[in-house]
Amino acid sequence: MNKDNAVHYFWNSFGWRAYDETSIPDDATLPYITHEGATDFFDREVAQTASLWCRSSDWTEIIAKREEIERAITRGGIIVPYDNGAVWIRRGNPWSRRMSDATDDMIRRIVLNYYVEYIE
Repeated sequence: MNKDNAVHYFWNSFGWRAYDETSIPDDATLPYITHEGATDFFDREVAQTASLWCRSSDWTEIIAKREEIERAITRGGIIVPYDNGAVWIRRGNPWSRRMSDATDDMIRRIVLNYYVEYIE
């Protein structure tokens, strides 16, 4: 597994399908997670975002998913190994914020800010 796949693997580990934000299939169904696909070299921190998406009349389901991810990325972060090293994922600041959707008032979205550092 390479470093791109390690980040994608991490986001797919929460029971919702995850997609690179530039590659969401037309037939994707909510709920799902989208994430950025940026990489860099050893010892460089990369700020990224991921979005949680669901369709609901309230925020209960999506907040529960955010809290699950929050527990996985502890205060010290989480290390995800790949073939030539590891990815260190840490919470960003602010960690999360709610967003609305102009096309559908039932869409719930939470944007997560996080940092990725590649350890080789």
